[in-house]
Amino acid sequence: MTPSPTGTGTGTGTGTGTGTGTGTAAAPRRRGGRSGTGATFVRAVTDQLRMHATSPMAIFSTLAMPCVFAFVVHANATDGFSRHTTDDMAVGSAGIGMLDSIIVLLLFSMLGEKQWRTLHAALGSPGGLVPVVLGRLTGTALQSVTALPGTLIVLGLLFGIDGGFDWGRWLVGGVLLAFATASVIGLLGFAVLRFPFSAGMTNGLTGLVMALSALIVPQSALPAPVQKLALILPQSHVMAWIRGAGPEQLLAAVALTGFFCALVVVAVQRLETTVRRNALPLEA
Repeated sequence: MTPSPTGTGTGTGTGTGTGTGTGTAAAPRRRGGRSGTGATFVRAVTDQLRMHATSPMAIFSTLAMPCVFAFVVHANATDGFSRHTTDDMAVGSAGIGMLDSIIVLLLFSMLGEKQWRTLHAALGSPGGLVPVVLGRLTGTALQSVTALPGTLIVLGLLFGIDGGFDWGRWLVGGVLLAFATASVIGLLGFAVLRFPFSAGMTNGLTGLVMALSALIVPQSALPAPVQKLALILPQSHVMAWIRGAGPEQLLAAVALTGFFCALVVVAVQRLETTVRRNALPLEA
């Protein structure tokens, strides 16, 4: 009589355990596909901030270049311009630091992903490489926003604040400028993932984007062919709005920022297809 309860107990336990385990495992896999992309994105943002946000060199590079440019511009300003810090001068100078910071930080972030050999693991995760790249871009944009108050403090101490300083345009335009710059430089992130890194890959990029972004001088002051090219970049529309243009320039900046983000997503998705089809080594 003793073996009978043991046999029954074992059969019931095994049947119940197996049935329950199988039924429970299927649901998280379906939920993971929907939520995994967001989790990967958040993790990429936090990793970017954790690794670089408090770096003294990163903070210095974000503030040093714009302050030097602002000093040169201020020293050579004619009598018709304000001798104090205006809103467009503050945002444009900060934009130089944002641009320099985003290029350097994104470059090191993508090369770090290659060095740590995390790209193939990300390729098999929900969302693939897209949330990793977008998360890194968002993290660098958030980091670069520190140039906005940091540059203003330095320029305010050096030259004072102009009486007509528009604080709303400074804040909204400055934050939008950071994300607009990150969306454009996102194409560099794709290039670093797709091709082997070369030391000259970014040569001249900062100066070219800075000129087309109309950070220092208004777009109307650029040569005629360059003016038309500048219309492609969202940064030039942000700066036009800060300099007093209507809300259509702000809307154009937002639309172009979204366009460049979409372009980055499509490029990364095409890269994923190429990697799977041709066994392209991402971490070479």
